[in-house]
This record gives sequence, C-alpha cells and structure tokens, in this order.
Amino acid sequence: MKSKSATLIISFYNNKNALELIFQSLTEQWNHDFNVVVADDGSKEEVKNWLSVKVEQLPFSVTHVWHEDKGFRKNRILNKAILASKSDYLIFIDGDCVPQHGFVRDHLQAAERGTVVCGRRVELSKKYTDLLVKTNKKSTFSHKYMLSMLVDYLVNRREKNTTEYTGKHLKNGLCLPWLQRLMSISSKPRSIIGCNFSIHKKDLERINGFDMNYEAPAVGEDTDIEFRLKGVGVRTKAIKFGAALLHMYHHELPRSSTNKDIYHKTVQEEAFWASNGLDKLKS
Repeated sequence: MKSKSATLIISFYNNKNALELIFQSLTEQWNHDFNVVVADDGSKEEVKNWLSVKVEQLPFSVTHVWHEDKGFRKNRILNKAILASKSDYLIFIDGDCVPQHGFVRDHLQAAERGTVVCGRRVELSKKYTDLLVKTNKKSTFSHKYMLSMLVDYLVNRREKNTTEYTGKHLKNGLCLPWLQRLMSISSKPRSIIGCNFSIHKKDLERINGFDMNYEAPAVGEDTDIEFRLKGVGVRTKAIKFGAALLHMYHHELPRSSTNKDIYHKTVQEEAFWASNGLDKLKS
C-alpha cells in the first residue's frame, strides 16, 4: 500500500547550520505531503529559542520534541518523536544530512507495509561541506549539484586524494527515476543506515520502536532495528538512483563496546520486542 503523506523525523543536536540547510531543502521538495518532527537530544537553550522562531517561518508543519541533555540518548528522543508523529508513514534522517529535491517523493513511492525502505547517502568532504554551508542556494539540493561534484571528482582524481577533495559514494547522489524503477525490480536487499530509512509506523510498533538501552552512537539506530524488524517478518528494500541525501563532513564519533554487548545479547535471545522501548514512554 502506497502512503500519501509522511512524517519526517530529524534527529538533532545543536547543529543550526545543518538544520537550516535541511529546512531549505525540504522547502524545495518536489513532494510537499509531509510534516516534520525535530527529535532534539538536548540542544542548548539558545538553539531551542532559535528553532521556536524558525519553525514559524516554514511552509510545512514542524513539531519540536526535546529532552534534557544527559549524554547520547538518540534512541529515546526518536521514540518520543514517533509518539509525536502525525502520519502513518515515517522517514528518518540525521540532522547533518541534507535531502535532495526528490527525497520525500522517492520514499513515498517505495513505501509498502511489511517493508523498510533503505535510502542512500553521499559522504561529503570537508571542502564540499563548507561550500554547502556558505552557498545555501536552491541549486545545492538539485541533481545538477551532484553532477558538478562528479565532474570535479573525475577531473581531479589523478592529482588529488579524491576522498578528501570531494568525498565518498558520489554515485549514490545520482537521481535517475527511470533507472530507479528498473533497479527496483532486480535490486538486492540493503542494510538500514540510521540516517536514511523509512517505514510504516505500525511495522515499527511491532518491535516496540527503538531500544533505549543504547546510549552511544552506532548499532542501536540501525543494525539493531534491522535485526529485530527482520525477526518479525519485515523485509528491507533498497532505493537505487533516488532517495539520496548529502551527509555533511564531521569527525567520526567514538564507538562503544557496550552497544556491541547489548546487540549480541539481543541476537542471542532473539529479543525482537524492545523491553525498553516505545511503550515505556506512553502515558
């Protein structure tokens, strides 16, 4: 069953520049059948005040869900955002990831019950991230921008470290609807990345949402979710040549061995229902 509208959930923490770009990108989306929930993992008061003014200037509905900063609690704030969502279909992105023009359209077109849709990302270099922040033009979120990056990559690949110069996985940013439809027939399943996936709310509720025992980056917002969803019969579906976003450069966050321990225990026990999940936040 295709979904007609979506709630876009943006996980966020203090990065105003990136969120400003995301809002600009969402204003330029080809499909406007969406509302937004900003899942704020404890941003400072000045950022909260900025956001309260900013959302009044936007042409789409924005709900700001916040909790106190007590360290990394992304899964908890994502669960709160799910409870605040207004649509039956949910699209999840990170607050440092800027969608391209066709992003919402591509996710909605691929939506099915019993399926989690896996989008793609371009890893921008520091150079292109800085350029993105400085430019902030409509064309930045267009396919032409991706093509210009690819040309830049091809021209300079023999002379420069292209990963540092342009970034990684640039081909993921190519938006080719006709090829997207063709590849959807034959594409293999793809793993969830926490910064770009979508799912029917009912399917996420079958596993009690995100496991709030994870309190460090990685594993909890994607690997764990994928394992538990597959355990209840939800399959993954990849979108190729569409549903892409630009992941802004930053230093990699430290990984926690505790997260791995939690995940291994979940797998061992086949604990598909999160014992510390959505239902713990319902009044």
